Amino acid sequence: MAIQIVGINNSRQVDVDPNRNMTYRRGVPGTLTGSSFVVSGGPSNVCAAALASGTMLMALRHHPTASTKVYITRLVFTYNVAATGSSGGVPGEIAWQRFTSATPTGGVARTPARKDTSQGQVSQVVDVRDHSASLTTTGVVTTDLLVINPIPNYTVGPSQVFMTYLDEDEIIRLAAGDGIGLVMNVAGPATETWTYTYAIHYTEA
Repeated sequence: MAIQIVGINNSRQVDVDPNRNMTYRRGVPGTLTGSSFVVSGGPSNVCAAALASGTMLMALRHHPTASTKVYITRLVFTYNVAATGSSGGVPGEIAWQRFTSATPTGGVARTPARKDTSQGQVSQVVDVRDHSASLTTTGVVTTDLLVINPIPNYTVGPSQVFMTYLDEDEIIRLAAGDGIGLVMNVAGPATETWTYTYAIHYTEA
C-alpha cells in the first residue's frame, strides 16, 4: 500500500510506495487551502522598437502590510513580432526582476483570479499592471534579476513562448512590499516592434 505524508499547510510531502521507496518533496505552503492564483495580461498596443534598458513594462506588487507571502510557481512570457527587424540587428533581453519600495503606476490594471473559487481567500497582492511603452516607476528600486528571456531580432515574424516552471527550491518568494516586474535588461532590437502577453501563477500563505 502506498502512503503519503503531508506536513502542516502542505509545506512538506513524503510518498512511500509498496516497495518502501521514499520520495520527498517540499510543497508550497497553503495549496490545500485553495489560496492559489493566476494573473495574466498584455497591452493591446504594439511595443516600440529599441525600448531602452531599464524600461518596466509589467509589474506585480504584494501589499506592504500583507500578512501572507507570495510563492511564485510559474512565469509565462509570450513575445509576438509585429514588424520584423532588419538583417544583422542586435537582439535585446527582457527580465523578470524583483523590485521594492513603491508601486509602479500607469498602464492597465489587472486582477488576480483564484484558481479554486470555492476555497481560499482574497489575494493580498495590491497591484498588477502592464503597459506597451513604460510604467511610471517613481520611487521603485529594482534589485535581483530572477529570469532573463531574449528579445530576438527576427527578420520573419514568429511568436515565441518562454515558460519558467519553479519547483521546490526554485520557487520565488515575495515578502510584504516586494514586487516582480518585466524589465528590459538590454535595449530591444533597433527596428523591430512587438507585442507581449504574460501570466504569473502563485500561491499565498
